[in-house]
Amino acid sequence: MITERTITEAEPAALPSILGELARLTALATLRLTTPTVAAVEPDDVLLTVEQAALRLGLTVEQLARNRSLPFRRVVSPRRVRYSSRGITRFLKARAS
Repeated sequence: MITERTITEAEPAALPSILGELARLTALATLRLTTPTVAAVEPDDVLLTVEQAALRLGLTVEQLARNRSLPFRRVVSPRRVRYSSRGITRFLKARAS
């Protein structure tokens, strides 16, 4: 692990390799920050398009797309959202109770 002490106590000849390792770690952290994460999808779940999900929920596509806090909404990529079929089923059952 590279620490401040590692850098201040390192021989000048070791600094290029330390900088290389720091650059590698920076690139890895940047990749993790910019790669979208997909919430866990159950193995037998199906991800629906906004049109399919809106039909099941009795909403318009616009109404569904505007609501970003739904528990069954899954962000697949920065411009692609899908909706968990099982999550919608659970949501509708909970609302019917």
